[in-house]
Amino acid sequence: MRLAAVVRILTGVLFVAEGLSKVTGDFVRGGFSKEVTRFAASAFPFWKHFLEKVVAPHADAFGWLFALGELCVGLALVAGFLSRPASVGGALLMLAIALGQANAGAGASWDDWITAGLTAKLAMLLFVLLATVNPGRVWGLDARRGKRASRSKSEA
Repeated sequence: MRLAAVVRILTGVLFVAEGLSKVTGDFVRGGFSKEVTRFAASAFPFWKHFLEKVVAPHADAFGWLFALGELCVGLALVAGFLSRPASVGGALLMLAIALGQANAGAGASWDDWITAGLTAKLAMLLFVLLATVNPGRVWGLDARRGKRASRSKSEA
């Protein structure tokens, strides 16, 4: 479980850095809105429709949602606080990114989908693994919450 805690903390540090770079950089100041149309161009039809009809008109809000989402996931993982929900949230963020990078446009072969957005897909799998092992129980606030909950049950 200590190795899972180390992986949790390091993943959290990476996501804090990524979230901070988005919050303090161009991503939330128009950078994301420029990328949405590029993502939509080669996305799966259902995702393309979602990007064009829902995300693009509200790109600034979605940019902040992604940036703050990454920052919150990272902070939760570093602290080991609500590690499972944070890992599920991280997996959903990575799924959205992977769908945006899917390269499912006309003329794309099956291996284009597999290799496009590989980093997001691997990160999504990492978050799924973290959610299953509950790594906040070691060196995390989840362990303290668990001890408090078991103490209050024994006192009742």
